[in-house]
Amino acid sequence: MLAFVLAIGMSFAFVGATEEKEVYDTKFILVEEPNGWATVEGVICEPDNDQCIVRFAEDLSTEYTLYNSKNVNDPAEGNGVVITKTGSAPDPDPEF
Repeated sequence: MLAFVLAIGMSFAFVGATEEKEVYDTKFILVEEPNGWATVEGVICEPDNDQCIVRFAEDLSTEYTLYNSKNVNDPAEGNGVVITKTGSAPDPDPEF
């Protein structure tokens, strides 16, 4: 009986885990200096036929367009509101 109750309880333990991954996506920005693609984690782009744009708290004057992949032809759709993240813009990802 205890095993049955634990099995039911565990089936609900991971319900929110997949939902969170759908909300917080990994996106990419094109960093000019030094030139290259950088990964940005934990971004929420609310699709509404506009660009998804991010800026970083240490340099509020620079805005970056977010992309779904490392391809300028694959911009992330947003609602036009600029997302501000803490810290500075990430360094470009290493090339392999």
